[in-house]
Amino acid sequence: MKTLMKNCSHRASKLAFSSVSMQTTRSREPIRPPSGYEGFLSRRQAAATLGFASEFKVRRLEKEGRLRPVRGVMGSAWYPRAQVLAVRDALATLPPAPAAVSDVLPAAGRWTDAQLIAHLRGRARAIDGGAASRPRTAVDLVADTGISIARAERVYRFWLAHDAHPSAREARGGGPSRTPRAVAAAPAERRSDARMERDALLQQMRDADPNMRAAAFEKLRALR
Repeated sequence: MKTLMKNCSHRASKLAFSSVSMQTTRSREPIRPPSGYEGFLSRRQAAATLGFASEFKVRRLEKEGRLRPVRGVMGSAWYPRAQVLAVRDALATLPPAPAAVSDVLPAAGRWTDAQLIAHLRGRARAIDGGAASRPRTAVDLVADTGISIARAERVYRFWLAHDAHPSAREARGGGPSRTPRAVAAAPAERRSDARMERDALLQQMRDADPNMRAAAFEKLRALR
């Protein structure tokens, strides 16, 4: 009886071991291209040829129509070698992508006065998104750079009073009565930055938009 059990367990272990080894061997067999397309590259081979770390970008090139696959078994994709090499050469000659605006503009606390004045010399697009443009204002400084209202107003007044740039002349109105000397002769602002910011927030409390009033109220409460 013990001998029979030993023989059965030995045969069962052999059977289990042989079945596992057969499955492992079968799973490692590479998928072959369809008949007549032996020179084509698989998606993994195409990714390696293009220098991609994964097959995701190959799928994207396929969706863009730059790679046209031939379908094989189990829906596998196969690409002509010449087509993959042509795409690789095209990718190698592409110009570098332009830097994003967030990568170029400094943080709100790092804008120097010179950078703010250079920004004012540029022009802002029209609100409707058309081709027309206009000189930038102190509001544009706050919206574009994230600096405080008080600092934006101070830099904007200095820019209007002293800059001879065409955009500054246009912002002054362009008339002889609004020359830089006339603007400079205006009485100097005696309020501190904190007082000017508080006054601007109080003015914002009169806005018709309830969201603007709520935001101004929160900022005033934080200043206390």
